[in-house]
Amino acid sequence: MGFSGSQGNRVEVWQPCAGGGQAAARRSAVRVSPRRAAATSLRPATGDAQLPSPHPAPALRRRRRRGRRAASERMALLYRATRLKDRVDTHVFTFVVTRSVTREPDRDVTSKDFCCAHQRWAVAFSCTDSALGVYLVWRGACEGMRVYVDFTFTLLSRDHFTANESFSGKQVRFSAGCAAQGRGRCVSLTELNAKFADARGEFQLELSMSRVRTLYSCELRAPRLDTPPFAFAGFDWSVSATGGSKEPLSLRLLRLSGEGQRCRVRYALALGEGERRLHSGPLECVCDAEGRTPPWNPRPPNRLFTKGVRLTVELIWARAIAELAVPTAGRAATCYDRDKQAWSVRVDMHSESVRLHMLYRDVHHVPRNHLRYVSWSAWLVRAAPAPGEPDAEELPGAPFENYYAQESADEGLMMETSLRVEDVTRAGCPFLHSGSELRVRLEWGDTYLLFQATYHVYDDLCRLHGHQMRREIAALQAENYSLERQLFSYQKSLAYAQAQAGEPAVAEAAGRRSPAERSLSTDTEYA
Repeated sequence: MGFSGSQGNRVEVWQPCAGGGQAAARRSAVRVSPRRAAATSLRPATGDAQLPSPHPAPALRRRRRRGRRAASERMALLYRATRLKDRVDTHVFTFVVTRSVTREPDRDVTSKDFCCAHQRWAVAFSCTDSALGVYLVWRGACEGMRVYVDFTFTLLSRDHFTANESFSGKQVRFSAGCAAQGRGRCVSLTELNAKFADARGEFQLELSMSRVRTLYSCELRAPRLDTPPFAFAGFDWSVSATGGSKEPLSLRLLRLSGEGQRCRVRYALALGEGERRLHSGPLECVCDAEGRTPPWNPRPPNRLFTKGVRLTVELIWARAIAELAVPTAGRAATCYDRDKQAWSVRVDMHSESVRLHMLYRDVHHVPRNHLRYVSWSAWLVRAAPAPGEPDAEELPGAPFENYYAQESADEGLMMETSLRVEDVTRAGCPFLHSGSELRVRLEWGDTYLLFQATYHVYDDLCRLHGHQMRREIAALQAENYSLERQLFSYQKSLAYAQAQAGEPAVAEAAGRRSPAERSLSTDTEYA
């Protein structure tokens, strides 16, 4: 496994302790049989028999490794991905796991890499004779970097959502020495086959991830005033410090890869520890084509770097940007996303407002029986922004998102703008650049390659759970309404009896409304 360190035929897997997984991690040993040396039999060109070579050629060994890795990835397929767009930026991933995971316990099964919060992840499984283990694996591990995440694994029951089995961790720490966190005995194989697997032996696993934080720390000490490279969001980064005792100190985040490509990045810098810690607060800027960002100028104590100081970088997000000059005459402009896929944008003037027609030109490159999910935001760039005016205006309806299956050509997605067609033809249009062009800025968001391009029986399970939850909520609402009516009736009868006896009514508690002022059906809110 990518997250395990092997010793002979024994593999040690990291997993969090019962306290939540932050402070310490304990090891659970999973017995793995040693790999058998496979001899290669080559068919002779003549009728003479030839013995198989005990040492296959390097190219053949590489093909075998790729074949084993591809077979492993086909056992755990990313089926659906959903972003909840809540305050903690929750992402939910659904995997279809085949029966080979439990029928071949000697094989390490790991899903293909997927991205969440600009980090690469994978889901790994370990199987013994009696239980199945599930782990979340951080693929971008490097020295000095750590990632904290809330995650929940849920096995989806094929009968009822209340029978789902799940385990979770809060702000679990991933680092270079502990790149995998999970549970070695998630479910017994007997229970798995009885409650979660279908007739084909396949089951669905749901992974929820939220509150993902990426931190990088290192010691800065003169004369070396720059950090080693670290990876984030598909780019390599570094922090460089200039200045010193006599000159003002300047810290700058530098992008070391992706030459010629712009990106927008949000991050924070901190110098020192404890009470003397200097914090920049959130910084957001656009890296230019050379990867430079505006400097941050703290005022640390003198001789700070001679003694050494701890630098901490919190990386929040980084998104690639493409800027196109689109002619208003109708010709298309071409750009490429982070996966080197071609897109084109064309101006549509056949409406009251200007529209931008976005086409996925490489839609025929989507793998067969897969869906490619793509999200992006778009802006119209002003030709000469006034002082204090933003240089671009975001399109209404952004961010945009769409699913693409393999087709001969894409019909395209129409993006509305607030710019009227008649304003484009007039002189002095703030968005019209030289050459009668509109400049469109695209900012690429999440991209996932999902298995199964059409509606499948796998989708029935989530729909079944959704209907079951709606019925449960409706039953709870009806029960709550009935109880509130009974309570109101009892309070009314008590008040009437007290009035008949000439006793004063019981005073309401401070801050509470009388029963007559309460809503009987809308007092309780349900998610």
